[in-house]
Amino acid sequence: MATVSCGKDKISNLENKLYATSISKPELTVFEVPQESPINETYSVFVRYKGGDWIDLHEFDAEVDGGYLKKPIYHMAFVSFESDFSKTIELKVIKNDGNISGAKIRPKKSNITPVVEGNTITFSINSPQKLSLEINDDLHNNLMVFANNLEQNVVDENDPNVKYFGPGIHKIGGDGKGVLFLKSNESVYIAGGAIVYGAIKAFNTDNISISGRGILCGSLYTDHACPHSDGKGLIEINNSRHVNINGIILLNTVLWNVTLKNCSEVVCDNLKIMGWTINSDGIDPVISNNVIIKDCFVRNYDDCVSIKLDYGLGNSTNSNGSQNITIQDCIFWTDQGRAVLIGPESYSISDKNYNNITIKNLDVLYCKNYDVDWAKGVLAINLGDDATVKSVTFEDVRVEKIGNKTNLIAISIFQSPFNISPGQKIQDIRFNRVTLNSNLNIDNYINGYDQSRIVSGVYFTDLKINNSYINDAKSGGFRINDYAVDIRFN
Repeated sequence: MATVSCGKDKISNLENKLYATSISKPELTVFEVPQESPINETYSVFVRYKGGDWIDLHEFDAEVDGGYLKKPIYHMAFVSFESDFSKTIELKVIKNDGNISGAKIRPKKSNITPVVEGNTITFSINSPQKLSLEINDDLHNNLMVFANNLEQNVVDENDPNVKYFGPGIHKIGGDGKGVLFLKSNESVYIAGGAIVYGAIKAFNTDNISISGRGILCGSLYTDHACPHSDGKGLIEINNSRHVNINGIILLNTVLWNVTLKNCSEVVCDNLKIMGWTINSDGIDPVISNNVIIKDCFVRNYDDCVSIKLDYGLGNSTNSNGSQNITIQDCIFWTDQGRAVLIGPESYSISDKNYNNITIKNLDVLYCKNYDVDWAKGVLAINLGDDATVKSVTFEDVRVEKIGNKTNLIAISIFQSPFNISPGQKIQDIRFNRVTLNSNLNIDNYINGYDQSRIVSGVYFTDLKINNSYINDAKSGGFRINDYAVDIRFN
């Protein structure tokens, strides 16, 4: 990483790319990347602080939307940098092929309108952002911009308890298919400009962290379709406490990106997750408590966050179910799946309770459901295995686009192929200021199972669908069966 005063000194040039960080305010850091880094040639992207010199960013390639196939169908691009944002940051994007008939930046709450001149797009930001630039309404070949705050608390690479990956290519196990195991009080640090191929796991640990500005990647695994015979998720933490996962990019996993099994006191902060294969869930807390997921971007081909009570764990010693889980300030995009799912797997744990779960300030850029009757909803509670869900709040959720055969809300007690029995009870579910910026194309639903397995107490405040506030079930396109009671719209 070259150190210069941007806009004053000559910036270093490596393989016709410019990389720099300023030594005086305003600070702007662009990390050098290995020559072997995956590149997307759809765009050329430049960044500068206002009045400075343009710095050429590396346009990384992210594979998207493949599902059960052996290879992805599409390739989107992403760029990353960091700044103190003490001065306006300007970006210039050149589309290298085809014409531009229109361009937009999402999420809509960013209120950024790009300027288009020929095949060049410019826009400015004044704070950390995770943005999707979409040209000609193309959702598959978009450009993600990850504009980070300056990294805090960078670890000491000489600390014996730190597994440090500096700039460059690293292959765990020698072939990029291996697993790095963490012990208590150990950390992994993936520096900006580093790409680490392989997986990270921890079992029975306390006080561990995985952080940095680099990339953890699963591209070298050969099996990217079910049954994932030689594949691994990128991060799996089992039976552990005080876990911090911060700042890194997760790319091209084979299974779930981040799996938290029987964990407590967990923070997942500022993760950028992109996956294309079936079962590439973003972050899955399983029988876990006191979990915070914040300021994350997730785009994958399955559920972005799925909260469960089991998935092949056998009998668990956790007696607290899954509770005290918060998802906040995130941006989700699922090419097929649910943005947030509670359930359905709950079969082998003794304490079958989901309790005190909060989802707030969430932007869903796109969600398309599976073409399966029970696997519906942008926001979904699917309850099986005699489990109970109570005290769940969805607040300030903005859904911008949905695919066909997709609905906004799906709440049901049932027995899916992943369950050995129906669920027991769903109660006290609140939707405050949830917005869908389009029409529904299939009905929402709230369904209990029978007279002893009911949904009770689902409350909507300021629910808005296609610019209209919803005051009753009919206007909101809800199907509610006889085993769902006390459903209110305000």
